[in-house]
Amino acid sequence: MSLIKNNLKYRILLLFFLIIFFSCQETYASKDFNYFNFIKEMKSFSSSFIQNTYNENGLLVTTSKGNLTYKKKSKYVLEYEVPNKIKFISDGQLITIYDQDLEQVIIKSVHDSENNNIVDIFTNEKLIKNKFDLKILFKNNENHINFSPIDKDIESNDFLLIIRDNMIKSITFVNDFDQSVIMNFNGFKINVSILDSLFKIDIPDSFDVIIDK
Repeated sequence: MSLIKNNLKYRILLLFFLIIFFSCQETYASKDFNYFNFIKEMKSFSSSFIQNTYNENGLLVTTSKGNLTYKKKSKYVLEYEVPNKIKFISDGQLITIYDQDLEQVIIKSVHDSENNNIVDIFTNEKLIKNKFDLKILFKNNENHINFSPIDKDIESNDFLLIIRDNMIKSITFVNDFDQSVIMNFNGFKINVSILDSLFKIDIPDSFDVIIDK
């Protein structure tokens, strides 16, 4: 789920960005929407999603399904159910990658991975302001937020978020394998009640545990 910084990825995502942003003639800057106000008011959310992954030629590689649950600050569960069962769980301090098929768990610090983490990139106000310039366009009753890295020499990977009626509809980015990824959300619910116990996990004794320092 990290965003690798290279020119090939930038070209892939830029192509998707151009297709999405200029497919409609009526495109203009939003005057009423403030993204930082949106994430300040977003205390939590939950949603299912369908994720389509495409190669550099634009061909569909795989379709995945899962659920994403988030609670301030940096607490989330990103769970893939199809085709592989794998969870990314953050309790705000540690991220645990729980791979059921491999019977393996990887544990790393949130602070070591937040710059490359999809959830932190669109929910962490400090990270966004330090790392990205935002461009917001409004079309078809949707706010399109493009995250463009400030330091192009180090980071050359854009990130696209679409919001409609105060709900996140989709996220577009490039993964570790130079593939374009589009996550389409369904049943998005904002500011729902979520217990902190959801972000704790019991690791079976049979699982291998790797501490990524």
